[in-house]
Parts: sequence; structure tokens; C-alpha cells
Amino acid sequence: MNTREADMTAFLQGVEVPDIVEEKAREAFGQIRRERARSFAIPKAAVIIGCCFLVFGTTAAAIGIGSLYRQRMENMDEESVENYYNLAEQGETTLFSRPLTEEERQRYEQLKEDYEKNGRFPNGQITSLKQGETYGGEGIAIDESARTLYLPKEPLSDEEMLEMIDFEHKLVYSIYAKQQARILQGGTWESRMVEMTDEMVDRIYYITCSTRNPESGGYSRALTKEEEQRYETLVKEYEEEGKYVDTEMAVIEKPEEYTGEGIAICVEDADYYLPERELTDEEFLQIIDMQHKTTYCLDRILIEVQMGLRSGYPARAYDDDIPEWTEVITEEERQRIEQKLMYEQQLILEHESMLEQQK
Repeated sequence: MNTREADMTAFLQGVEVPDIVEEKAREAFGQIRRERARSFAIPKAAVIIGCCFLVFGTTAAAIGIGSLYRQRMENMDEESVENYYNLAEQGETTLFSRPLTEEERQRYEQLKEDYEKNGRFPNGQITSLKQGETYGGEGIAIDESARTLYLPKEPLSDEEMLEMIDFEHKLVYSIYAKQQARILQGGTWESRMVEMTDEMVDRIYYITCSTRNPESGGYSRALTKEEEQRYETLVKEYEEEGKYVDTEMAVIEKPEEYTGEGIAICVEDADYYLPERELTDEEFLQIIDMQHKTTYCLDRILIEVQMGLRSGYPARAYDDDIPEWTEVITEEERQRIEQKLMYEQQLILEHESMLEQQK
């Protein structure tokens, strides 16, 4: 798609996070110039992930989290999400009334892994101190006005640590959930996409992101000047006026499968294959829709992996249009997926380093 960096602002519209958090995230990501297999603007997901970094200094969860964690987060009611989100607006980080001991830190990390991977959740939750209330010295309590966690002087129990871990994860998830809700209610082009199932997201990922070609997403022929102008007009109408089409372009596996009729996207190189005649508005809107879905799906997969809502990146397709991908993937395909995943993880580590420098 070759989205220019100047388009970042357009992709960030509609994202609402605490102002101080968004400002810090933008400052950090502004220093990062990413060279990726596919070139596109810094996704909204990056801002939300940036919020997670700034809230806790790291992502809430690592790759490999099972469905128990996802179920726990998604089962939060609207009131709980709202309460945690309001807490997130109280500051960049959660402060502790005392530092953890070395033994507590080690135990905390072990329990966090147990929480994320094995579904070991607390029986209760930390106490909330309302305005005017003071900490009595027992258990763990949160001062909502300053987002400070009060810890007892004696060593923390496993239950108390699990309550802390649960609090942190829910705080981060509330930012994500609120952002998703606002997109859904916003009536923008993304509102349609929030409702996409995991299978639909995976299918777009396989079609547009499985190529080995580092310069993918181009056209089989150059657009005419008139076509370029019409494309820009239709993008604006798509994004601002909701001008969509219900039809989808054909999907081919290899360039030689293109018949010259209509438009098609090729899995092998992720390029759009166009007829020699001028494109119709419907064909342009099919391309625009696929381009926007690609950006959205990349954003969504990235943040869902980091949030722990996915166990990892898609590995094979479920779509009937790509039958051989429904079989066991080849060793070559597996290695390519692993390389892509390692590259994504390298980017995440770079993000962590940059955000640490910002602190």
C-alpha cells in the first residue's frame, strides 16, 4: 500500500486515550523510523501499545497467553472498564507506597507468568480508597486520586500479588476496550472492521502479508493521471462519507493466474492486478477497502498479540480460495513466518528501549 508517513495523522483520528499518555506515546514513536516488509504509517495500535508501555514500563502480557486470560478480560462489564479507564487518566504510571523487595520481585514475575499462561487468578481484588479515605495498613489498596498502590509493610502474599497483577492487566485492557468501543460507535470506516471476526482478520493477513516481496502492495500497471485523481477522491469518500462496496476482488495465488478481466490481488506478491482499461469506481473501492482492511488487520493482530488476546501471529489460512494453505504449512513457510515474528519482536524491543529513554 506504501502509505506515506505523512498519512499518520489520518490513521490516528478517533483514538482517545489520556492526553498525557498519548503525548508521551507520540513523542516516543516519533523517533522511530521503521523499515518493514510492508511500508505503512505508524498504526493506532502502536499508540495503544505505547500506553501500555507507559503505564507499566512493559507490555501487559507476552506471546503465548491462553484463552483464559482473554475470556477474563472480555468478561469485564462496562462499568468496570469505565472505572479502570478513569484510573488510567490519573497519571502515567502506578506508584507504589514502598518498593518491592528482591524476593517479592522474583515471586511477582513468577506469579505474573502463572497468571498469564495458566489462568491463576486472585480470589479477590484490591481495595479502592475513595476521596477522604486513608489506608489502614492491611492488604493492598489503590488511592484513585493519585493512582498509588498502598502495600502492607510485611511481605506480600501470593494472593495480594495476584490482585496487583490482575489490577495492572485490567487497567491496560480498559484503554484498549474503550478505544475499540469508540471506534465502533464512531461511524467511521473502521467501525465496520471492529466487528470483523478473527477468521476474517486472519484471511486478510494471509492474502496481503504472506509475500516474500519487500515492495508489495503495488499495481501491475501504472494508474493514469485521471485514475489517480479519481482514486484520491474515492478514498476521501470512503473514509469520510462511508462509500463502501459489498463486493470483493478476486484472490489469485500467482501472477500467471490473472486473466486480465476485472481486478485481483495476488498472494505471492500482494500486488493488485489491473485490466488495461480504466478502472471503475467499484473496482477502486474494492482496492481501497482491501488496503484499509490490511492496515486495520495488521494493527489489530499486533495489539492483540501484545495484549495477550492472541497466542501469536496467524500461521495458515482458512479461506477456500487458497486451498493448499489449508494443509499443513511447509518448512519454508514456517521459517518465513518465524522470521517475520522475530522481526516484529525486534521492533517491539526497540520500542521498549526508546520508551525507556523517554522515561
